[in-house]
Amino acid sequence: MSERGADVAVAGAGVIGSAVAYYAALRGLRVVVFDAPRPGQATTASAAGLWPVGESLGFGCSLIFYRAMRGAGRRAIAGSALPEPFLDFALRSNAMFPALAEELRARTGVDIELDPSSLVYALASDEDERTARALLSRPCHASGAVERLSAPRLRRLVPWLSPLVRSGLLFRGEDQVNPYRFAAALRQAARALGARFLVDEPATRIVLARGRVAAVESARRRVPCGAVVNAAGAWSAQVGRLAGVTLPVRPVRGQLLCTEPLPGRLGPAVTTSDVYVVQKAHGEALIGSTVEQAGFDAGVTPEAMSALAAAAVRALPALARVRVKRCWAGLRAGTPDQLPILGAVSGVRGYLNACHYRKGILNAPLTGLSLAQVLCGEEPEASLEPFALARFGGGVRPRTARAAR
Repeated sequence: MSERGADVAVAGAGVIGSAVAYYAALRGLRVVVFDAPRPGQATTASAAGLWPVGESLGFGCSLIFYRAMRGAGRRAIAGSALPEPFLDFALRSNAMFPALAEELRARTGVDIELDPSSLVYALASDEDERTARALLSRPCHASGAVERLSAPRLRRLVPWLSPLVRSGLLFRGEDQVNPYRFAAALRQAARALGARFLVDEPATRIVLARGRVAAVESARRRVPCGAVVNAAGAWSAQVGRLAGVTLPVRPVRGQLLCTEPLPGRLGPAVTTSDVYVVQKAHGEALIGSTVEQAGFDAGVTPEAMSALAAAAVRALPALARVRVKRCWAGLRAGTPDQLPILGAVSGVRGYLNACHYRKGILNAPLTGLSLAQVLCGEEPEASLEPFALARFGGGVRPRTARAAR
């Protein structure tokens, strides 16, 4: 069935796809979003905070990733600061949250639970100390946002910490939001501006005419459009293939657990080299996260749950008396260098990528705004060139079989 056309089709209704839809609709574009609810979509795995500085310098989830890969005998580009353009992008996106939170509340009534906070990296071993010195020794214009804390000062800030913790690093301005509420608010706001969300209708075909996007199809309908944004997360490679674009993206599973509400406030989020613990607005603590090459299996395993719980208790012994409420897993869109893949590709006009590995929640505002500007023919708010698919070489194969009918 052919339908009324759109200016842009978005493949994926997670937080990135919803941010693109919102900012594009805000600029007056006709938007249709093809959604395919699947177990393990990355928004469900986004338990940690926004953490622009900690993550960019190589702490938080980045360090957990590195230790997990090293323990599995795999090479990993981690345990080091990510490139400066990523930090710049993350800081600018983080700065958008206060105004965006108010904007979304005014448009939808949804409180995304933005919580100005901080992040503590607890050092409990010689290896932790060496890692911290190595990461902080690298030039970075945001390293001044990090404060070294002695054990007494650290425990005044986080009384729950294990006595084995020797010292720590404090990253100020590492805020939190509720990822589910944030994604829902973006979707509601986009709908209010006229965007259409096709629930349970994944994109199954991208139609090209003379090297340009002409339409997107699902099993139910064909929507003529002049552009498509691939925001399919861990499934981005499959969507890219519909346009003849090869993306080096594969799913990376992250398992998490959630406790019952804690008897008091934990304080700042705490991360170690193998776990993070974040208390959310309603008192529960979220504990994560594994880093696993498990294909598209979004199941949880007893081994991972036991390892996460044990690591959390090592850092915060009082958690041993707290019950687990639920556990789940999400699939991240893994890329070879851990950086996002954003923007247009040569060879397919009207096709854009919006793929984030980690920190998609953090980077959603600036990604959505920048891609909406590209779609409108404007200079994007942030340069997308450092995150272009072209950095991997190739990326597009000739296609004739799916020309416009």
